[in-house]
Order: sequence, then C-alpha cells, then structure tokens
Amino acid sequence: MIQIKGKVNFNITLDPSTFIFDDRKVEMDTLNKTIKRDNDSISFEDNYEWNREILEGGSKPPTLISEKKFKKQQLLEGTFLMNLEPFITNAEPHEDATAIKLTNETDSAEIKLENLHQFYVQFSKDGKRLYDDGMVDAYLLEDTLILKLKHVTGIEII
Repeated sequence: MIQIKGKVNFNITLDPSTFIFDDRKVEMDTLNKTIKRDNDSISFEDNYEWNREILEGGSKPPTLISEKKFKKQQLLEGTFLMNLEPFITNAEPHEDATAIKLTNETDSAEIKLENLHQFYVQFSKDGKRLYDDGMVDAYLLEDTLILKLKHVTGIEII
C-alpha cells in the first residue's frame, strides 16, 4: 500500500495489486511503441479503439473466445504500468503544490506537478508483481520511459 499525502485535500491509499483489474493500465511495450514525436502522423495502428465491424467487417468465423484467451494470456505474461494522474487529481492537490516527491528507504526523486500526465508506475513484470511487498517503480514518459525511482514506498505532493 502506498499513500498519496502532503499538500492534498484527501489522502488516498493505493493498492498496486488491484491495478491489474483496472482498464486504464497500459502494457510497457505498447506505451513504448506509441510515443509520439511532433512530426509523426497518425497511422492505422493508432486507431485501436475503432469499431471492429467498420475496420474489418463481420468476423467469420467468430473469434471472441480466442480473443478472450489471448487477453488472459497477456495479463499472465505482460509488463504493465499505470498512469497516476487520475489518482493524484482525485486527491485534490492544493493550489500551491508544485511537485510530486517519490521516496523509498534510501532515496527520493521529484516530478513537477505539471508533468502529472506523464507520470507512470510499473506494478508488474512478466505477469508477476514487481516486488513481494507490492511496491512500484516510477517512470516519467518523455521521448522514452525514464526511470525516476525504484521501489517507491511513498508519494507526497509538495
């Protein structure tokens, strides 16, 4: 369990073990492949959420069961991250808050609050929890994923 505390109206406790059930999680490989550059154009692969019937037409024979099996296999073998923007937004940072301070037993790192939409935590690797105690690694998404701090045990809004 990791608590979001500090200059917030509501302290929120995160349980990273439940992130696997959250539809907002993203696979690390997918996130790395979809990093956009300013001069990149939208390609067919960027439109994943389009209605399948429009893109492919009706599927004959039906493939829904196979797709469910693939999704389950992906959960069991995938490496996933979660963007913490919705959680920190729900904690309602104070107007004078400027940064997110990440801590572990020996070190700390800061991320500017204005970069909140780029703040991700890795909670699983190859379908397993990242750490036995349920802690996470923090990343900032820029041109690539940049590791900010391993084994995050605290998140404080400062």
